[in-house]
Amino acid sequence: MKLTIKLLPPYTKSGQPEDHIFQLEAQSVKLDDLARLISKEWQDVLQYSLIDDKKMVNAEFAVNNSLVRLDYKVKDGDQVTVLPYVGGG
Repeated sequence: MKLTIKLLPPYTKSGQPEDHIFQLEAQSVKLDDLARLISKEWQDVLQYSLIDDKKMVNAEFAVNNSLVRLDYKVKDGDQVTVLPYVGGG
């Protein structure tokens, strides 16, 4: 399975492109599991991990430009955008 992963700031390191190709042998994978794989395998690309100290995913996701839940299963050819949580005051 081939996915395009778009990392928006602050997740991507300065000077790194936003779009990355992620290759998996599975036919589908839940976003929760994908976030853990990305955090583990892309430490050289990520400015911040997608997993917090409590082992929880700390981002939201859009697949093919639609917001989805963490239990959504991505499929071959999907574009996954990693969106940072936004806080206000």
